[in-house]
Amino acid sequence: MLGIYFLMPNKVKKTLAVIPTDPISAYVKQGLTPKWLESYYNPNKFFDKVYLLSPLEKDQKNLCGMTVVHTNESTFRNDLKRLNVDIVRAYGGNWTADLACLNKVKGIPVVVSIHDKRASYTSNSIKNANFIFCTSEIVKKVTLKKLAKLDKIWILPNRVDLKIMKPADRDIVNKFRQKYSSKYVILHVGRKSEEKNLATVIRTLPVLGKDYSLITIGSGDERPYFNLAKKINVYDQFFSIQHIDNHILPQYYSFCDCMCTPSLCEGFGIVFIEAIACEAVVVTSDIAPMNEYIKAGFNGLLVKKYTDPKSLAEKIKLACTDNSLRKTIKTNARKSVVRFSKAKIDALEVEYYSKILHSSKTNISFLKRLGKLFSFNHEKN
Repeated sequence: MLGIYFLMPNKVKKTLAVIPTDPISAYVKQGLTPKWLESYYNPNKFFDKVYLLSPLEKDQKNLCGMTVVHTNESTFRNDLKRLNVDIVRAYGGNWTADLACLNKVKGIPVVVSIHDKRASYTSNSIKNANFIFCTSEIVKKVTLKKLAKLDKIWILPNRVDLKIMKPADRDIVNKFRQKYSSKYVILHVGRKSEEKNLATVIRTLPVLGKDYSLITIGSGDERPYFNLAKKINVYDQFFSIQHIDNHILPQYYSFCDCMCTPSLCEGFGIVFIEAIACEAVVVTSDIAPMNEYIKAGFNGLLVKKYTDPKSLAEKIKLACTDNSLRKTIKTNARKSVVRFSKAKIDALEVEYYSKILHSSKTNISFLKRLGKLFSFNHEKN
């Protein structure tokens, strides 16, 4: 009697190839430390070796615990084979997905991360991916329209380091109070781009009055916003910061009376999770994905007419002045986002990787054994 026996595989080295959307230097510039990035690309040090495959990296040999390999469409397949890669991870559904999904190597599963809910930002090449990680339910819903395959899509939210994102000491908050002397301070965090809806927040200042000031933190062209502030006579109430290190952000979240970024579009919105973890009173748009994790009056406030300055100003004023509401939100805030902690999301990602490796190795093992069996029977006959 002939049988096929499947034995537990011996412990072998696990190798990952990652394709980030931008050069690593761009993430460091945003305030992310090399140590944090090393942990991000290799959660819990699950992989024994991580290669950074990218046409954008040319000068470095090692970055954030990863070996850099300059690659392109013509060399990508050979690089995967040469490096004995077990899994390919493309971050973003655009050019990175094209590189990974249109140049697949048989037996090496491709995972694509989708971070944006705008369908036009995701390439059709993701249909060739073996697995898709989506940051939120709304991103998953949009991605399904392209794929129509529920079994290959898994939710992997963004993560927040609760050791960094936590309420700041009272002394630090008091120093900020001395620097920004207005009675109430609104904080806007995000790129200086249309989808972050900064212009509407500026337009709330004439409605709110001189007791309110606005600080915005984020890169981009700030001139249009200063021009708007000057035009509507709130120039002296508007402050712009292009960049601060990530570990400094909690001080601003803790200091502000209201964190308000009423985005027009988000794939996840990590700044809101960070702010809530620091017990800030968050006001944002009543759209997915924010309303997936923010419950109005419980751990934040949501605005339906988020492009209307008067409606937005009403919620901001409530967030800054209603002490009972503020107490409720602050009490519930931090514990409501523990599920997005770095430790929990890292563990979830490792679980996904384990399943992918197991599935891949089982399939390859089965095919090899089946091939040998076929060969044996063929020779026998």
